[in-house]
Amino acid sequence: MPKCFIHPSAALIFGAILSILLVTALATRFENAAWQAKVDEFRQFKGHADIVMFGDSLTASGHWQEMFPKLSIINRGISGERVGSALLRLDQITAAQPRLVFIMLGINDIRRSTSPDDVAASYGKIINRLADVESIVVQSTLLTNSEVHNAAIKRLNSALIALCSKAANCRFVDLNVPLSRDGSLRPDLTTDGIHLNGAGYRVWENQLRPMMAAVSAER
Repeated sequence: MPKCFIHPSAALIFGAILSILLVTALATRFENAAWQAKVDEFRQFKGHADIVMFGDSLTASGHWQEMFPKLSIINRGISGERVGSALLRLDQITAAQPRLVFIMLGINDIRRSTSPDDVAASYGKIINRLADVESIVVQSTLLTNSEVHNAAIKRLNSALIALCSKAANCRFVDLNVPLSRDGSLRPDLTTDGIHLNGAGYRVWENQLRPMMAAVSAER
């Protein structure tokens, strides 16, 4: 019976691939558990608010109540959130009975190589499900320091503009205008090429301030 010989380099490659798959599976399991824990936390602490901030870690890390202390506002951002999983918790958003919902999603989908068209299709479902909310503000998916990701992000944002134009209660706000330079996220406004630092959040805050002021004036 002939012996089976495996070249040492092939064994090393196989071992590396196996390790990557294991690490990915463990990371996904951890992300899912962390996501579910946060969803359960939001269910425990229900509340009504005029404004809901809805999105991923970029939203979750924002100190929105401190930025706008005179407004009724709650943060419903979850780190690692994708558009598909965001669809599963829209009941928490509508249960708050908000007048205004700010949404930012998409970067975690793009980073996992989901096509911009697929991300936009799921995003459209979110907009449709929030049709009874007085006003929705879809904020541009922020550019990064990755040219590959940025090409997909630009396609996604173009699709989001088109989606918003078809919904009577939807407005698109391009945050990349003040936050980016030469087609990428400004280095002075980010901690890692994706997430914002304090100065970045100040820029974001200033872009939202006129819309927040309008809500305050109508109260």
